[in-house]
Parts: sequence; structure tokens; C-alpha cells
Amino acid sequence: MSQIVIAFERTWLDQRRSEGVRVVRALEKWVAAEDGVVLKSSTGNSLTLEMKASDRESFVNRLAERMRELGEDAEWKHTTFSGDVSGLDLPKKKMAPAAPSTPPSAPSPPPAGADASPPNPEVEKITGKDGDVAKTAPDPSETLKEICERVPIKHSRELEKYVRELAAVIPTLQRMGVEHTLWHQHLLLAVEAGYGRSEFLASLAKLYKAFGLIKGEIDGKTVREYILLEKGREAYADGYRVTWDTVLDAAKEMQRTNTKNGLTKAILYVDISAWQSQLGSAEVKTRLRRLNALCGSFLVVFRVPFLEGHVLRDASDALNDILNVRTISVSPALIDDMTDYAREALAESSFTLSDDATDAFEQWVLREKGDDSFFGYKTVDKMVQRLIYEKALANCRSGSTERVVSREDLIPFTAGSATEEPGRAELDRMVGMKEVERRLDEVIAQIKLQQQLASKGQKLARPAIHMLFTGNPGTGKTTVARILARMMKESGILRKGHLVEVKGRDLCGQYIGETAPKTSAICRDAYGSVLFIDEAYSLFRDAYDSARDYGREALDTLVAEMENHRDDFCVVMAGYKDEMEAMLKGNAGLRSRIPYEIEFPNYTRDDLENIFFNMLEGNFEYEDGFRTAVHDFFAKVPDAVFEAKEFSNARFVRNLYERTWGKAAYRHSLGGGELRLLKSDLTGAAADKEFENLLKKNAERRTIGFVC
Repeated sequence: MSQIVIAFERTWLDQRRSEGVRVVRALEKWVAAEDGVVLKSSTGNSLTLEMKASDRESFVNRLAERMRELGEDAEWKHTTFSGDVSGLDLPKKKMAPAAPSTPPSAPSPPPAGADASPPNPEVEKITGKDGDVAKTAPDPSETLKEICERVPIKHSRELEKYVRELAAVIPTLQRMGVEHTLWHQHLLLAVEAGYGRSEFLASLAKLYKAFGLIKGEIDGKTVREYILLEKGREAYADGYRVTWDTVLDAAKEMQRTNTKNGLTKAILYVDISAWQSQLGSAEVKTRLRRLNALCGSFLVVFRVPFLEGHVLRDASDALNDILNVRTISVSPALIDDMTDYAREALAESSFTLSDDATDAFEQWVLREKGDDSFFGYKTVDKMVQRLIYEKALANCRSGSTERVVSREDLIPFTAGSATEEPGRAELDRMVGMKEVERRLDEVIAQIKLQQQLASKGQKLARPAIHMLFTGNPGTGKTTVARILARMMKESGILRKGHLVEVKGRDLCGQYIGETAPKTSAICRDAYGSVLFIDEAYSLFRDAYDSARDYGREALDTLVAEMENHRDDFCVVMAGYKDEMEAMLKGNAGLRSRIPYEIEFPNYTRDDLENIFFNMLEGNFEYEDGFRTAVHDFFAKVPDAVFEAKEFSNARFVRNLYERTWGKAAYRHSLGGGELRLLKSDLTGAAADKEFENLLKKNAERRTIGFVC
């Protein structure tokens, strides 16, 4: 097989996208319908394809015709090719027009020799092996069209390809009288929560109904859904989270009902995530054999998380030892896909998202992804409904009928501002960052010079832009990373100014094989932006723990992403200096890809005092002598506290500031009058037990060190 990589200019892609054309997405769907062409991988600006060497030339001819429809001219001005392209004479080769492709709303054509159009169950009988049975059902082609226009099918080339294949083959099976084989072609669905699993199951049921394969109306019992509990957790069964025995009992009941009343229960869904590493065991195989013996009138859909290739293949092989199982792997949607989906959801209610609100909405999605409660399209649906309500509430107050969601409307959800200042201006205002600022200027200047020389034809490889931020907590690493993202966008180095912020352990999955795709998904969210990995050294610790090696898997995947997409995102790994140095020593591949290390030293007493008053400025007035009291407080803090590795620097100051005005607020609530900060508020805050213990704890830790 030959492999061809097709890459597109970012600026051209962005331009076409602004005009409503998603080039890469359109090509993904087109390739899925091309016989003999396999889509191996897809990024924001490239596709990697495999095909027979003999098919390359005809494929490129068809591609040229499709690209012209998408806005590319015949000279391939915005497209480059790599891989096995020898002999194709790209890009000057003259391309012949291709035959028109099948319209997207119609099923794929049936095999040669079969009738061109499927039977319509509304007007004719469908012959099965048990005789002629009159069927009344929706028109299959209309049902397929409806299915393919909805999420998740609309945004998943894998699911769309499967339902179109199913719609094409069912009429042939029916004409041959062997449609019963459908109930022996089961599925293994590798998909994350919230990416359309429920809608996909319902779509299958609708399609079977349209072809007369399900008797009666589709109801809540047509699809039976269960999650298998881990072994030993039987006590937590609740009707949805169940044991193997409950699943087998449900299969018996489905078989009995279908035998008695005809096909009324079509799909048995079983989430086997907790068992995916044990599918080859004798215990599981025994249960799979019992399940297989009950099949014949319903489809079994197994589900696991989105797993890496070889682990998913192992799970599929284990299931296929007993049942016929087709594997469908659904990649998590990109941020761009989520935004497009939100636009469509808003449009259904006659709302639109303004162009200047796109970045803000993407930032909101990233915030929602910051914990373990993000559920794909379901979460975006929730966000859209919240936006519509808040917009209506604002219209109620203003008497407006505005239906355009602007950047200002998104401020409450992004913790941003309508007039975000340039990154450099914010960095200039930060306390104690002169050396950090100088180092960042060096990095940006080097990359910009490379871009200028490259534009003049000079071959100079773009330097890697990944960085290491080392220092103690509270020294500004996260804040500077957020500013760096904006500065790189403003300088034209990166396409977006987002900061994707995660902890090192966030890259690791819960199950074997889940870590690599999870790490890759996080990196995809950061394409065009900055990925900030705090406490990155935690991955190195786990890499040498024989009981759990997910850290090594995450690091290996991260290194590959950093190399393969070195010009499309910046990885900033942060943590304590000694631990980060140990991590780099233990991973040569990682060290070679991080050319810049920026150290964030602890703040001085003067720095901390300035930070305190920066927080206070514009919020509170204070009495005469308050500034002196603050100065005296920091002067009296023992050196051992400032020098301790665990000292939280600016966080220490924020705690002091918040407790100080908290004392003032309480005093004001009792006596009223003008609210301003007093020296007594400061001393009261510092005397709080937990604050006093923090200072004492750090001081004692340092003192013990000196004694030793």
C-alpha cells in the first residue's frame, strides 16, 4: 500500500472556513465514500491516506475535481503532497474531471446486478424466509437523510459510513431472503461519553424500522442499555449498572419477546469498559457464548472508551472469538467541530454566533473540558441553551429583540473581558517578570525572523517552540503561559490565543489503552494554541512505577505530538526545577524537543508587597499608616518562609489580601460607615490560626534543616 499525505495552507483553510466551507471535514467525508482509499489520520490541516500504488493517479484526478469544488485552483496553490507521490508530477499534472459522486443524502449504490432502488415498505411487501409479511414504515431514503443530518452521524465519518453501508445492503439481504443475518452482525463501539452514542443507537432502530425489520412502534424497550460493573462491585447494581447475569437475563427476555411477538426489541447495548482488559478470560468467554446462543433476533452493541489501536484490536479479537463483531471507533470532536455544532444548534432557534465571539466560545468549551464533567455534544447543548436564556434575559431588560450572540454575551462564561489588552502590555504590568519577559522576547524574535527568512525563500528550519517553566508555586507560571498564548497569536506564530491547561495526571486514562488517545485528544484541543501541563513531573514518576505505567505511555504520546505538530502548537511543561530536571534526564526524546527553559524565581519581599497593593488598587481605600503596616508585615516574615520550596509566593499574598478585606467586611457589617482597610484588619488576618500555622510550619521546616 502507498501512503500519501495532503497538507493545506492554514491561512487558506481559515479563509474558506470564514466563508462557510470546512475543507478538511468535506474531504474526510468524500474519502470515506471512495473505494480502495483508507483515511489513516486527519489533523486540522492535513490528511494521511493509504491506497494501492496503481490507484494513485486516478485518485489524484478525482481529488483535483473535488478540490476545485472546494475553492482550490488547478495549480494546487494552497495544497502540498508528500509520501509516495513519485511519478505523479505534482502539482503540474493536468487533472481529468471525475464522474459525479453519489449525492450525500442517498444510500450508497447496491452491488452490481442488484436493482438500483431499494423497495419502499410503504407500497410493497418485503419477502423474508418465513413468507410475505406486509410492512408499514417510513421511507428508508428519507429516514437515512434525516439520520445523516443529525448529530452524531453528521459529525462522524465513521458512523456515517456505517449507516450508509447498512442502508445499502439491507434491501439486498431482504431480496435474497437472508435479512436474519443482520442480527448476527454485532458492533463494538469505541466512543467517549457525550459523543452521540444514544442518538446512534436510536438511529439504528429508526433505520431498521424504516426497512420493516422492527414490528410495531419504537419505544423505550426497543433499545436496552446497561453498564457492566467491575467484578466484586455487585452491591452497586441499580438497574442500569448491572452484572453479567442481569445482561444475560435481559437477552433471554428479548429473545422470548421477539419469538412471541415478532421483532419488537432490536438492540442490546452493553458498556464493557470495566471488563475490556479481561475479555480474553475464560470467565468472560463463557458468558459471551451464552449471549451468542440467545442472539438471532436482536443486535448487541458493546461499548468501550476511545482506545489506542492495538488495545482496541485486542478487545475486538477477543469478542470475535465468540461473536461476529464489527468495530467502529469514533474520534472525539475537535474544538472547531464543537463550535460548528453550537452554531447549528443556535440556528435551530434562529440565533447566530457572531464572528468575534468564536474565540470566546472556544475558550468556554476549554473551560468546560477542564474537569471530568465534559460530555461532548451534550455539554455543548447545555451551553447553547444557557446562552439563549441569558440572551433573552438581556433582551427583556433592554427591550431588544437581538438574536446575535456577541463576545460581550460570553464574558460571564469565560471570565474574560470585552476589551482584552495585548499580551505584552499585561506582561509589562506584572511584578518581578523582567527576566522572564526578556527570555520570551528572545523566543518570539527568533521565530519571527525564521518566518521572514522563509518567506524570502531561505531554507531555515523553524525552531521548536516548546518550553519548560520551572519554579515554586505561585510564581506566575500559569499567568505567563496564558499571556504567552496571546503574544504568539498577536505575533502570527500561532493561529489561536487559547491556553489549554491540564495537570500531568490529566493525560492518563483509567483503563489500559485509554492513555494514548486521551493524550492525543488533549493535544488536538491545543492545536494552534498553547498546551500548559502543570506538575508534568508526575508523569515521569509513574513511568517507573511497575504497577502503573500510564505516565510513560502519556510521555511517549506527548513527544510524538510535539514533534509531528511542532509548527502548530506550543507545549509548556511546568513544575519544580529539580523534579523537572530529573524528568528530562530520564527522557532524552523529551529534552531534545524542549529548547527553552525559563526559570521563575521566588518573589522578593518588595515584590510581594507590590503584588498586595496591585490586588488592592481600585477596590479598597485604606487608612494612613496601612501601607507601612503591610511593609512591616513582610519585613518580619522569616527568611525560612520565603526560601522554603513549598512557599506559595503570590498565593500567599492573595490569601493575606482576601483575609484582610474579609476582616474589614465583617467589621463594616457590624458598624456600618465607610468601608476602608485598617491596620487592625491586617493584623487580625495575620493572627488567624491557619495563617499563623502556615508561617510557623514553614519556619520550623527550615530551622530543622539547619540543625541537621
